[in-house]
Amino acid sequence: MKVDIHAHYIPRDGLKIAREIGKRYDLKITGDEKGREVLTRDGKREFGPLREEFYDLDLRLSIMDKTGIDIQALSAQNSFFFYWMAPEEGLELAQWLNDAFAAAVKKEPKRFAALATVPLQDSKRAAGELERVVKKLNFRGVQLGSNINGRYFDDPGFDPFWEAAQALDVLILVHPTNVAGAERMGDYYLFNLIGNPAETSLAFAKCIFGGVMERFPRLRFCLAHAGGFLPYTWGRLERGYQAVKDCQGKISRPPGEYLKLFYFDTIAHSQMALEYLVQNFGADHVLLGSDYPFDMGDPEPWRTVDSLRIGKKDKEKIGGENAASLLGINI
Repeated sequence: MKVDIHAHYIPRDGLKIAREIGKRYDLKITGDEKGREVLTRDGKREFGPLREEFYDLDLRLSIMDKTGIDIQALSAQNSFFFYWMAPEEGLELAQWLNDAFAAAVKKEPKRFAALATVPLQDSKRAAGELERVVKKLNFRGVQLGSNINGRYFDDPGFDPFWEAAQALDVLILVHPTNVAGAERMGDYYLFNLIGNPAETSLAFAKCIFGGVMERFPRLRFCLAHAGGFLPYTWGRLERGYQAVKDCQGKISRPPGEYLKLFYFDTIAHSQMALEYLVQNFGADHVLLGSDYPFDMGDPEPWRTVDSLRIGKKDKEKIGGENAASLLGINI
């Protein structure tokens, strides 16, 4: 069974609900040249266009069938984190999204799982919503942005959420958002090509050196886009820990020891890089991912994994066994 851990979904009414909940933020729905909905905030695009690939579950299933994917773990597109909203509005929108995701899973329980959205601008509200979706909706995972209005995971204010996530034993998929330095990467699509992997690397370097994994060693983070640049430059983190006192203050072990606790999706766009990831972090810590339906995704992730020069058993782990175990899916 093949399980895609990284696939985005926006319910058909998502933009309308976001506008209603966030009406005091000048959220508006406009149309593009093809008549598709676009959500704007203060006249700037917030999300869109809303293509049918995002919301049409029948279309999604047909594409999954063509590419050999049995189950997708649905997660919101990162614009729908809405961390900039007031906490009470962020919670209302997250609850609506999670209920809509649960409805999609209920409609096709053998084809979909769901990753929750939580209002991490308020860690206690986020912890409460995570507990609700795990205990009442049977979710086993959550998706977070890489930073919350510029605050990274080493901020002690997030500790109540980490306590809840560790106690509930959920998988935490982290997606880059609000990319650092994006204003200098406007050309050549670099805000995505370079910005997204750099943002993930920054977020988890802070997570490691800031002692998050020291304090919460059972957290199960999955890093999108094959971990960004971090898995490929971890030797530099090790050198920093050895040579620079500022790198030693909050952790008791070399950074690579914490890095090896993480999981990674397969969206590397390089056979050599993906084989390196498997060799250095183990097939047990790599999960199939497509980033559906985005242009920078992998349209045939199982073909990518099947082409790797690794053993059949390792391919089976990456293809679905790991994700099924982490998300409580029976295969």
